[in-house]
Amino acid sequence: MTATCRYIFCDIDGTLLHARGSGRSAFGSAFEMAYGVPVDMAHINFAGATDLRVLAQLLAEQNLHPDPAKDARFFELLPVFLDRGMTLVPPTVFPGVGTFLERVSKHWKLGLVTGNIRACAELKLKHAGLRSYFSDIGGFGDDDGDRNKMAALALERAGHPAQAFLLGDTPSDVEAARVNGMVSVAVCNGQFNRATLEAEGADIVVDSFEAADELFRALDV
Repeated sequence: MTATCRYIFCDIDGTLLHARGSGRSAFGSAFEMAYGVPVDMAHINFAGATDLRVLAQLLAEQNLHPDPAKDARFFELLPVFLDRGMTLVPPTVFPGVGTFLERVSKHWKLGLVTGNIRACAELKLKHAGLRSYFSDIGGFGDDDGDRNKMAALALERAGHPAQAFLLGDTPSDVEAARVNGMVSVAVCNGQFNRATLEAEGADIVVDSFEAADELFRALDV
């Protein structure tokens, strides 16, 4: 089977890297500038979330209604503030990620299923030094607020590959893989431990990319 028939889709935050607060800060700054209202982002849980849903949550909390012009302005500003923040405080790539991507990219196509809008996903990978491993194929936080639908769109854009794995660190990633017939791989880098991710029904659970022998065997690399 050729590499074009096989895809590994990856989540970004909590799976490949830790943004060290840059994403949260950018969200708050872009919201205040676009909607004219300062917001406290401390209570927002980004684990498994999507940018569209976080924006909807903030608007509801502030008793604001969606406004096409302001919404567009927000999504223009978000990557600007993110780029600025990550230039000052680069993201931390989790141990073993570079080695993993280098190894599997020789045999599989790599894409994304991430709650980040496409522009922010690109920036996070760029600042982490990981962009070269990934194709442009994926499902993103500006495609849909529902991660399950984002994953379905990623598969459609990839031409419905014969084999597809979805790597993530949250129950939402496990569900998106299951709903769309992908092999779910849960990585214990984020907020959720092995027991929780196993209980969610992940096909493979690895403690880190440094302890991923089972995953390498499943990928046959």
